[in-house]
Amino acid sequence: MRGRYNCVKDFKEGIETIRYQLPQPKTCHFCNARLFHRETSSMCCKDGKISFPNIPICPEFMELICEQTPRGRHFRQYIRFYNNMFAFTSMGVHVDESVASNSRGIYTFRAQGAIYHRIGSLLPHTPLSVRHLQLYIYDTDLEIQRRMSQSVEAHEDIVRLIQRILDMHNPFVEKFRQLSRSPNLHQCKLLIKEQPLNQPQYCLPNASQVAAIIVGGEEAGHLSGREILVQTFGGNLINVQDTAGFYDPLQYPILFPFGTYGWDINTRDANRNKVSCRDYYAYIFQIRDDALSMIWLGGRLSQQYVVDNYVKIETHKLRWFEHNQDSIRADLYQGLQDAFNEGESDTVSIFISAPTFSSYI
Repeated sequence: MRGRYNCVKDFKEGIETIRYQLPQPKTCHFCNARLFHRETSSMCCKDGKISFPNIPICPEFMELICEQTPRGRHFRQYIRFYNNMFAFTSMGVHVDESVASNSRGIYTFRAQGAIYHRIGSLLPHTPLSVRHLQLYIYDTDLEIQRRMSQSVEAHEDIVRLIQRILDMHNPFVEKFRQLSRSPNLHQCKLLIKEQPLNQPQYCLPNASQVAAIIVGGEEAGHLSGREILVQTFGGNLINVQDTAGFYDPLQYPILFPFGTYGWDINTRDANRNKVSCRDYYAYIFQIRDDALSMIWLGGRLSQQYVVDNYVKIETHKLRWFEHNQDSIRADLYQGLQDAFNEGESDTVSIFISAPTFSSYI
């Protein structure tokens, strides 16, 4: 058995120790991001080439999350639960509970494998299976009771406050409430739209832009690969594409109470240049002294959001490699050319993979 050695038993106070202190953070003179030791402005805004407006914050949520009261501490501890209670989509992820539930040390959100956002039908199969989007539409008179029944930890005053804030500000909620009042609800479908191409990034979406109600046999028209047509009834969940701008606000209503769009495949900066997924989140994840952000005040929910979008960034990198094998001459990397040169004719025996650059980690 390996023995244990106490490395500090011979420590003497008289021994001189060397103290290291990192330099004070600097401020990017392009976007005002706080830059720590050895960070440069190319990381936050690509030396001023990228610029986005600050994500608007809700004063009511800001006050609640900053409260130094039992209610505020409870909300911060269970913020992921409250967000999930009001989320329009469900999140498929394998969370490493050995880290997340560890009572020692700080809370850590660690996911294993892929992350999926899924959306269900407008109406449930049974009254007892109402969840997520359906809570905004089906039997709204009992909405509070149904949300409270999800956990004994829920505080009714907090649930009512979140409901009131989202009813007041969120365009998705406005459209879903409108649908719930439709006399032909059982004949309706809901089209969740992409962000308009000509809309500036700083413009908040309104209810007519985020979704449309389709009644009866009315045609939805041509749908892009990222728009979603939610059926009235249906057993299958629909995957929300991570290239759609509504991917973030549908899953994180507490972080984006105004329905602010996240990154999508057509996101452009102030100069109308396309911005990659990595560059977009590298910009909005920065700490700026002149701008408050719910992303950095959300605690455990912010950890989930950062991990979720880091997985999105890595997925886009791998997707690029998958679809650009000809550009990187992948046949030379995986030995396919060598197999043909050696006269290998059995294509089944040739293993074909999708290699990446050696610099990809």
